[in-house]
Amino acid sequence: MKQMRIAIIGCGMISHRHMTVIENLKKRGYDLKVVAAAEIVPERLKAFGEKYGIAEKDLYADFREMLKRDDIDEVEVCVHNNLHTSVATAVMAAGYPCYSEKPMAASYADAKILYDAQKKYGQKLAVQISSIYNPQTRIAKKMIAEGKLGKVYHARSVGHRRQGRPGYDMPFFSHDFITPDVGVHGPLFDLGIYHLAQMLYVLGMPELESVYGVTTSDYWTDPAIDKAVGRTAPVEDLSVAIARFKGGLSMDIYEDWAIHMDEIGTSFIAGSNGGLKFTDVDQTGGPMAVPEGGQIVGGGILQKPRLEWFGVNEEGQLFDNKLDCAIGDITGQQELLMHPEMAMYNDNQLQWYSYLWGDLTDETRVDSPYIAMKTAFLSEGCVLSGNLGRSVTADEIKALSKSIALREQETPFGTIKYDFDDYKAD
Repeated sequence: MKQMRIAIIGCGMISHRHMTVIENLKKRGYDLKVVAAAEIVPERLKAFGEKYGIAEKDLYADFREMLKRDDIDEVEVCVHNNLHTSVATAVMAAGYPCYSEKPMAASYADAKILYDAQKKYGQKLAVQISSIYNPQTRIAKKMIAEGKLGKVYHARSVGHRRQGRPGYDMPFFSHDFITPDVGVHGPLFDLGIYHLAQMLYVLGMPELESVYGVTTSDYWTDPAIDKAVGRTAPVEDLSVAIARFKGGLSMDIYEDWAIHMDEIGTSFIAGSNGGLKFTDVDQTGGPMAVPEGGQIVGGGILQKPRLEWFGVNEEGQLFDNKLDCAIGDITGQQELLMHPEMAMYNDNQLQWYSYLWGDLTDETRVDSPYIAMKTAFLSEGCVLSGNLGRSVTADEIKALSKSIALREQETPFGTIKYDFDDYKAD
């Protein structure tokens, strides 16, 4: 196995999750080495280098200087939402494969620009969507493909936090989450990608016809907190929608960062002969993202995805089955003993490295860029509908979506100007 030489752009919280996965994979025999890192905040860059043993000469304030090196095999983009298209296209333009954090972008137009950049620059791309890399998703997708649910006619995508607006209620997160020009959108884009992408992927990527959505930013705030975190304008804290797909499939969508309610329910898929309930959908990266003896970077506990299968048999008798889908539990361990290659489908980063090593191909890997782009398409439809006060069609989403990714970024050392294609509807 050839050593994978990795460069990191952005040394904030999510980069530490990448590093945790890298360290855990190294313990399992994978040859990975982080050779360089870039970050515009000097003290953050210095601390990152010290924590992971990266020499000062390999730390860069300006990532463009880092991309001039000739000893990098791939670059991981760990910047904020509205910089994903800006930075990831720059990485591919410089001649490197790119693994970008979620969401793919803050608009469908920018997600499409990033998706098309793969072909333009002849480079490989992946987007972090941890919810689709585990047995929960694989089992559900296989059951639907095999017709075990009969005709699938409705799905629900759900994400809920009692009070968890990053950068506001959760001050250890970056304030960029609630900054309109950087974070741009709230939970629908931030966490919704885990739930929406999982539903779309499991359902076989159905083609959207129309969507009606509403977004609000009416949850409790306080002037003292506004001042402390620099909140200057609202970013939505709740998005709800109903989508219709070709063939009659419908999906209701619910995603919040904060609401005065304890339980909202879970994602599910309903068919004529059966239904699947998705519990504890992974949005933290799975077991590989947990440091040895520690807890997930950013807080929280390790999620253990599960499925419940409800149905009716040939005798008309109702049944329900509980399916253990956690990678680290007995079922996941047995699967790996029987099929060791499935390890490549249980973790975002391992799948990415395996793809670059040639162990997976375009046909055998999960096409996360396509899934992420289609998720951005549906998410944008919800936002556009809310802004217009009416439903929008798929054609209208394509026509109305605008590129909003940052073309200029102010840094302590000057202005970074980004040059990437304008979006054209097709």
